[in-house]
Formats: sequence, C-alpha cells, structure tokens
Amino acid sequence: MEADEDARQGLVHGLRWGLKKSFLDYIRGMPDGRGSVGDGAVPVGTGDLFYAHDAERSGAGVWAFRGDVRFSGHFGLLFVRVANPWLEVDDSSVVVSIEDPQARTDAPRVPLVAGTLRRLGDREGTEVWGSDDVALTAAGVELFNDVYAEGEPFEPLVAQLPLGRAG
Repeated sequence: MEADEDARQGLVHGLRWGLKKSFLDYIRGMPDGRGSVGDGAVPVGTGDLFYAHDAERSGAGVWAFRGDVRFSGHFGLLFVRVANPWLEVDDSSVVVSIEDPQARTDAPRVPLVAGTLRRLGDREGTEVWGSDDVALTAAGVELFNDVYAEGEPFEPLVAQLPLGRAG
C-alpha cells in the first residue's frame, strides 16, 4: 500500500489523491501543459498528490488539508486550481470541497467530488480512510469547463489522520 511509501517520505497525515488520471495525462500531453504544487501539496507516486493535514481547520465532520495545485495549458485558456481540499464527512458519505478556483477569499467553497467513505484501518497512530467511488459533482463540472459530466468517475482517495481525529 502507498501509505508505507508516504511514511518513508515523511508524509504521514494527509490526503493522497490522483484527481483524474485522464486529465493529468491530457495536461502532460499538451505542448504548453503545466502543473505546479505548493503550500503543503507534493506529488507522490505515479501521478498522485499529497495534501498535508491541516489540524487547525479540521473539526467535527470536516477533515481539512492544505496545498495548492494548479494546471494550465492552451496558452492560458485552460486553468484548473484544486486548493486546500476539505473532506466533509456525514456518516459514510464524503464531499471533497475546494477553495474558490479563482482564489477569491469571499467566495464559498466548491463541492468538487463526492463518494462513500470507509475506514481502511489503523497504522501506528494513524487512522486510514478511503473512497473508491469518487465522482464529480454538478458544481465541479464548471471547474473542468464542462468537459466532464456530473457523476464522472475520479480517482480513489485515501485520508490518513492522527488516531482519534477523524471522529
């Protein structure tokens, strides 16, 4: 499992997510396709992103992560920003919301994808949770310029939190 590799890299508590493989492949294939990470996000493995756990913003029903990931291409016509994701948890349902893609501080968070969350186990003081049925929300369609329809499958995600912090 990738959690062991992440732990060796010092990436223990956080969100590991590959977003959408076909989208990342598309960006890589463009002559001017670019991606950048910062503010707590790092690339891991073969196309996944790791967003660091943000304990200060996490609370009941909200698991906050920090990091800013941006993709661009088509000479500025394509721009996608996935920043500071929160897992908004209600029983076994999860919605991943992100900051406003245009970085407006007064704008509401955007519910990007949703899925079913299940506990995958515990490991050395860490709770591991995952969702393998992650799908694009209606609000997320706009971020990708209507290329993907509501319900489009996205990559599975894994959240690793300090033991007892997920409740």
